[in-house]
Amino acid sequence: MMIFLFLLLITGVAAGFLGSLLGLGGGIVIVPALTLIPYFDMTIHQAIAISMVGVLATSLGGTARFLSEGLTDLKLGTLLMLGTTSGAITGSLLSHTLKSNVLEMIFPIVLFYASYEMLKNQYKDNNPDEPRRHSGAGIALAFLAGIFAGIFGVGGGAINVSVMHLVMDAPMKIATATSNFMIGPTASAATFVYLLKGAINLSAATPVVIGVFTGAKIGSRLLKRINTVVLKRIFVVVMILIAVEMLYHGIKGFL
Repeated sequence: MMIFLFLLLITGVAAGFLGSLLGLGGGIVIVPALTLIPYFDMTIHQAIAISMVGVLATSLGGTARFLSEGLTDLKLGTLLMLGTTSGAITGSLLSHTLKSNVLEMIFPIVLFYASYEMLKNQYKDNNPDEPRRHSGAGIALAFLAGIFAGIFGVGGGAINVSVMHLVMDAPMKIATATSNFMIGPTASAATFVYLLKGAINLSAATPVVIGVFTGAKIGSRLLKRINTVVLKRIFVVVMILIAVEMLYHGIKGFL
């Protein structure tokens, strides 16, 4: 039992660190880890429910630091949360209507898309003084990000960062920090639905949350100093490996 709790804690630390640093929420690590590591023996629905609590902890762990450093665009984040929060509620309500194998087949698409966007824009940045553009499109895409958050246990961060950086012209670090701020309310909405369903295993979620909060604190401290290009490349490799493994697992479930 102690080994089980320790592994959950370490998973949480890794998820919180990478999640806060890249604005991805941490679910992108938690869900694959809990479903692919045999020791945990969790279904994807159980992992997603725990992940949503972890995503909330990521936001809480990193937001205060990002706000104090002036990296979070509160106006932009509040605007897009109109889409992400309503999308998260929609996604969490739909999550149990899909079979686990179906989710494991669809989830890699999110990972591949996030990988593509990271590589494509690894050197690009925008002027922080430029006004944000395409608010309507941003809210619509944020709604889709919220749906992904509710269904897959991912904070929608991969889409949020891409929308803010590519569509609305926010600098990458501002997009990352603002995404970290946004995923808190988004995850709260989805977590509330999962709690009402009784779908969250609190004994497993507790060490994950402690680890995520700790990792998020560390990640938020490093954002200004770390070479983001190098980190993106490393994380892209990790995401692709996880995506391929989950796709294999999903296909195997149909055979």
